Parts: sequence; C-alpha cells; structure tokens
Amino acid sequence: MGVAAAVAIAATTSSGSNASKPEPKADAAPAYIAAWRRSQLGTWKVVLRWTRTVGTNQLQDEIRTAQRPPDRLSVALGSVSARRGDRLLACAEGSDGKLHCRDAGAAPPYDQTVANGEAVLRSQLLGPNRIYDVTATSANCFNLRLRFSYPVPPYGRQARFCFDEDTGAPTLSDIDRVEGRDTQEAISVSGQVSDADLAPPPGVNG
Repeated sequence: MGVAAAVAIAATTSSGSNASKPEPKADAAPAYIAAWRRSQLGTWKVVLRWTRTVGTNQLQDEIRTAQRPPDRLSVALGSVSARRGDRLLACAEGSDGKLHCRDAGAAPPYDQTVANGEAVLRSQLLGPNRIYDVTATSANCFNLRLRFSYPVPPYGRQARFCFDEDTGAPTLSDIDRVEGRDTQEAISVSGQVSDADLAPPPGVNG
C-alpha cells in the first residue's frame, strides 16, 4: 500500500523557445521513503477499493483504514486489525459468521515501528544492492521496478504507489506479481478522524 514531506519534482526546460514537458524523475527512492514515512505519521482515514486480478478472474472488496497515531484501525477482507495506544487488537470472523476480537498483546513504541519500516525500505530501495529502482511521476506518485530476479519480491515485478497531497494517506497501491495483480485505489480520503472511526465495526463481539 506502503512520506515525511512532499517532494516537488523538478521539470527540465529545453534550450529552445518551447519548454519541455515534465519527465519522470529517476533516483526518487529518498522521496518515496519520505512520502511513506509521512503516511505513517499522519492523521487520516481512507476507503480503498481492493481488486485482485488473476488471468481473467477478479475479486473485489473494500479496505477501510483510520489512523491517528499511535491509534489505527483497518477493516479488510473479513478481518479487523487495530492498535489502541500501546495495545494491539485482532479480530477475525468466527464459525458463527461474526467478527470476534481479542487482545493481541502489547504494541511496540509507535516511533520504533515506523523506524523499523523505514529501515526495511532503505535496504530495498537504496544503494548498489537495492532490489528496486524508483522513479517519481509526480510529487506524490512513484513507480518501483524490480532490478533483477529475486525470490518472492515484496512489490512484485513492478509497482506504483501514490499518496494524498494534503494528508499523506495512501491513495493507490498497484502491485504486479507473476501470479496476479493487486490494486488498492482510494474512493474517499479525509484528514478528520474521530474516536468512532477508530472503533471496531458495530456488532463485533469482543
């Protein structure tokens, strides 16, 4: 799906009288990592349309995520995961067809979680041994392309990620894998998050 500041993409100009069109900016990994970090630290809620395409077959669902660090709630594919303060909550559909929630234990410090995620991205996207090359097509959208054959590449053969300019929320995740394609595209985005947005859906048994 997965930012500290929006980065402007410089447009080159031609030496003639006509300005050239903006071109994708190479070596955009630091900008992507900053955009990802911003998304992790921001307050937002987003509804995403999830589509999995395998050959001519498609599955679709909605993913609803609300975040007000360190609190976070994600409802997707028949399950709920949440963080409330320093505790984790996990919910899944039981044999009765209802969602049942349980305390999933203590959560690590939020800043540590973000730092760990950033460290993983840096290992994947920076340096001579990076797995992916990153280009930016705008200040908020990035393309990742696999550099070499790699067992179970985390973002498939190629991927595209976009973020909301105002809130930093993820608005597009499009990952192309050998076995199929997973797309998450925003239907709605808001920077206003209430306590109700962070509560498990009504009817969930705890």
